[in-house]
Amino acid sequence: MEAVRKLHDDIRRRQIWTDDGVRLHLRYYGDDRAPCVLMAHGFGQTQYAWEETGRRLAAAGWQAVSYDARGHGESDRSPSGHYDFEQFVEDFRRVCDSLPNVPIVIGASMGGLTALLAHSEKPKVDLRSMVLVDIAPRWDERGVAAMLAFMRQHPKGFATVEEAAEAVQSFLPHRRRRGRQTNLERNLRQAADGRWYWHWDPAMLALAEKSSNLQSRLQSASRRLKLPALLVSGGQSELIGAEHAEEFLKLAPHAEHVEVGDAAHMVAGDANDHFLNAITPFLRREARKGAKKS
Repeated sequence: MEAVRKLHDDIRRRQIWTDDGVRLHLRYYGDDRAPCVLMAHGFGQTQYAWEETGRRLAAAGWQAVSYDARGHGESDRSPSGHYDFEQFVEDFRRVCDSLPNVPIVIGASMGGLTALLAHSEKPKVDLRSMVLVDIAPRWDERGVAAMLAFMRQHPKGFATVEEAAEAVQSFLPHRRRRGRQTNLERNLRQAADGRWYWHWDPAMLALAEKSSNLQSRLQSASRRLKLPALLVSGGQSELIGAEHAEEFLKLAPHAEHVEVGDAAHMVAGDANDHFLNAITPFLRREARKGAKKS
């Protein structure tokens, strides 16, 4: 049922299966005996969004684990073509159950919402602490609409990876253009017709269009949140503004907030050095707490 495969350096891959037969792909950075950080990506992303973060956390003494959510990246798409948010929450629970240690979770956007619900609702997932990356119980619907509009573009794919890069640059002009397209290729798949398509299932767009229905549920989950929590927002975020961060801090008064000024919604990808600088003090405090308990 499970397969573990060694990659280069200290990265390993593993596959686990959900109750409904969906295969999830996981990657492990660092030593299995180290304290664990689970990284959950956002809607339309893949676990490769965390690669630099995972390597650097491993170098700092953590085991960092990432996974492709169902319908994303190398994980299976839904056999029925239907997606609902409960599936993502249950998958998160399954991933946590597979880990050798209770993790700190770093959840970006959809990944953060998934973690918040999985920990705050029964059956409750045990977590050490939580970092929410540019997501809160409420968000700017205009930002979601713009994101979905971009995702609906190019249903026939791209002739080249460079063409896809130009589309991304047009949508995210603040992003520094990289000379090599290796990272972008990981978010694409090449079909039999030779064209390149995004590495996520278009059927999920119907679910994203109804995401605002979750907001009252997420507010309740935030009120029940007792874990140490850190909200990291992008100073140029299209989704999370000061009012959204303030509301979350009222719902969870013990939580902390830090803003990465030069980042937009995809904080870790926009400004990874600054993102790591923002979360490192929080992670170090949590590591010290764990050491005291042992």
